[in-house]
Amino acid sequence: MKEAMGGTWLTGLVIVFIFLFAGFLAYSISYTKAFRVKNEILNLIERNEGFTTSANDLNNITDDALKSDPSVEGKAFAYIKAMGYNYSVFDGTNDPCARNNDGEKQKGGYCLIKYCPKAGESEKVYYKVTTFIALSIPIINVTVKLPISGETKALYYDVSTFRCSN
Repeated sequence: MKEAMGGTWLTGLVIVFIFLFAGFLAYSISYTKAFRVKNEILNLIERNEGFTTSANDLNNITDDALKSDPSVEGKAFAYIKAMGYNYSVFDGTNDPCARNNDGEKQKGGYCLIKYCPKAGESEKVYYKVTTFIALSIPIINVTVKLPISGETKALYYDVSTFRCSN
């Protein structure tokens, strides 16, 4: 009887270890995707010297038309779809952008803030992009959303031609 109880305890310990290892793998894969998406969006903004929006409805656009969309928003959405990033963090009323003051939600599951220069300052403009790690724990029905943020380098504009909406 003593050996049977010891085997049960060891089996339970192995099961806990497997769950912890699987959770760590799920977290690291989700973190990698969110980090890559954030970096690619920041690179797109810096290469195009600002964030441009698409004239298309990105949720209902074909993949071929999406690939030829010249806007930063369209290129970012195409990259997000190709990457397999889980952009379902905006489910109904639970908006992490508004909750964390992380800007406006964009199609693709990321938040964007545009920091404009104040009166009398230089023409530097920054963009802050926040992506999210979304981990679901189905047994207890909990979804954890952890933000990952990054900023662009300073973008300089001619004040006479640039209009900032913020």
